[in-house]
Amino acid sequence: MKSNTQMRHCFIVLYNLTRDMEICKELEEQRRNFISLLRRNPVPHSSLDLALETLQFLRKVVIYEKELLAVLTSHGRWICAMEPTELVIRNVVMMVTKLARDENFRLIMGEPISAFDSLNKLWMKNEDKYGAVGGKKLKKGLLQAINEVVSEMTLSCDNISSRASDLINPQDVLIVHHLIDSSNWSTSLNPIKTTRKHRVMSVVCKNDFDITSEIATPIQLCDVGIKMCEATKVLLSGVAVFPDGSCLVPAGGLSICLSAQRHTVPVYVLAAFYKITPLFVPDDVMININKAPGLPFSYSASFCGLVEVVRPMYDIIPASLVTLYISNSASILPSHVYRLIGDYYHPEDVAESQDLSS
Repeated sequence: MKSNTQMRHCFIVLYNLTRDMEICKELEEQRRNFISLLRRNPVPHSSLDLALETLQFLRKVVIYEKELLAVLTSHGRWICAMEPTELVIRNVVMMVTKLARDENFRLIMGEPISAFDSLNKLWMKNEDKYGAVGGKKLKKGLLQAINEVVSEMTLSCDNISSRASDLINPQDVLIVHHLIDSSNWSTSLNPIKTTRKHRVMSVVCKNDFDITSEIATPIQLCDVGIKMCEATKVLLSGVAVFPDGSCLVPAGGLSICLSAQRHTVPVYVLAAFYKITPLFVPDDVMININKAPGLPFSYSASFCGLVEVVRPMYDIIPASLVTLYISNSASILPSHVYRLIGDYYHPEDVAESQDLSS
């Protein structure tokens, strides 16, 4: 009888070990597929697709793993290290870890978290860095919270377009940038084209004149200074928004903003909530990669190694050049961006990410 019990116990242990090994292998395979998906596609992914893919991967981590907080941090660090220039991935990872911390705290304390905790509770601190709640108890609430974030991301374009359309008057003359690759622009400008009379001038490269949307008139970056005197508003698509109110936009945005400042034209930047980055970037080289020069191979081979062609993908716009940020939940002044960081990110995660990036 005793030997049967021992054999049964050994069988259960071996079964659990085998299952854990299979889960680890499956997660490892999905993690590699996630990175290969980003690197194989020659066309850059949109920020929304990148954020949703990151959430889907982290959701699988939540389903499979037990020690959720520790494992989420480990997997998050790995995918952030593989793509250090993609700030959206880092933002989504820190959002999910904050959701896990909040759910863990709620289960331990047995009460909902308030943004303004009482002074009598400030001395209370959990000794365990990752909390004392097991993965099974965390999974249900955490998966529900992740699903809510996914639905909010999916509706972010529609919410931003409704807010942006409220800012556009019937007789406005707009200058937009990066119209071809931005999903926000097509969502924002297409519905109001039939109801409002306004002009849209899209800043594009010379090679993109033929593929510009019919709702906009293509102009080159060198013509922005001439056309700015006709414009009433400038709309840009934000790649990342930093705590000091500055932002990252596609290359060419800085020249447009400087021209708009000279002609006193307001600049509006469209950025969803997952683009609000809680980190200050000390060196823009860490996030601003250079693109290929775009020259014929025979021509570029003649001066290979003799000339360095600098063609950055993004420009950093200081807060003084931005009038307003249009997000899916609100319109935000550049000086108020830092107030939103506590809503989406935990201070410990921000500090750890800052240490890793520095």
